Amino acid sequence: MPPRITRRAALAATLATPLALSLAPLQPARAQSAKDGYPARPVKVVVPFVPGGNADSTARIFAEAYAQRLGQPFVIDNRGGASGMIGALQVVRSEPDGYTLLMGTTAPIVSSWQLAGKAAYGLKDMKAVALLTLVPGVLVVNAESSFKTYQDFVAHARAHPGEVRIGHPGNGTAGHVNILQIQKALGTPFVIAGYKGAGPAVQDLLGRQLDAVATDLPSALQLVKGGKLRALGVVFPQRVPSLPDVPTMAEARQPEVDIAPFTAVMAPRNVPQAIVDRIVATNDAVLADAATRKRVEDIGGVPTRMATADFEQFLARHAATYAALIHSGLLTAD
Repeated sequence: MPPRITRRAALAATLATPLALSLAPLQPARAQSAKDGYPARPVKVVVPFVPGGNADSTARIFAEAYAQRLGQPFVIDNRGGASGMIGALQVVRSEPDGYTLLMGTTAPIVSSWQLAGKAAYGLKDMKAVALLTLVPGVLVVNAESSFKTYQDFVAHARAHPGEVRIGHPGNGTAGHVNILQIQKALGTPFVIAGYKGAGPAVQDLLGRQLDAVATDLPSALQLVKGGKLRALGVVFPQRVPSLPDVPTMAEARQPEVDIAPFTAVMAPRNVPQAIVDRIVATNDAVLADAATRKRVEDIGGVPTRMATADFEQFLARHAATYAALIHSGLLTAD
């Protein structure tokens, strides 16, 4: 989980050097070697977080698969700090030759730089290459809670404004934004508690210091399956196979709650289109591989192919959602 961003961290980073899914099967591309052109040498893949998290694990799966198909190593370089901005800034400032790529998430791609105010980069400085995965979000309560459904939660929140205690994994995370979206849709305030990661928030939920937590599904799935937590709704375009009986937020009549975490490949803005096309074709082949898909699904992601134009619109919509929340004063640098 990316660390919480502060204005001081943002300064350090500055000084440092409509959803359209297509999950149809794809025909795997033939293996390509260095003699075909790009890549002719190892490619550095910057992961803007420390090793061990979901983003790092996802990046390693895709980097390994890219290397197998393109005949050159794709070497992971973990550059954590400032909610992913330090690593993203390194990529933005690198030579736009395709040999430095970002495998990042929602935070460094669309949100952290907005929360930082006067940031050293923005979405306009990055080239959208390929979406890798979407990660469902989830609203969970203690299994012993009186909230059996999302409608129970809504009824209680409206009857007791300002009393519902709801936690999230960190400032500006998708879970945080989901809470703000729910609060805005219902027109009733919550007591919102931010944590340094999903783990501490979930522990307080288990200990009944919180009434609910909004987080990514991988952080809560095993506790839901183990009967410790109850899922009221998932933030995803369709129901997820791991929780088939849990409605989406749209099914729960809350379609405004629509920001789910994602992982994606980005490059410096002026990278040649031929290189982008080569990576996109490789990514399509990776997403078509059943073994790779299973590895991603096993860590909680949903491998997702999206056409380039749709991916660009997807990023723009996410960035606009964050911008609106920041402009309204609901989302601020922490």
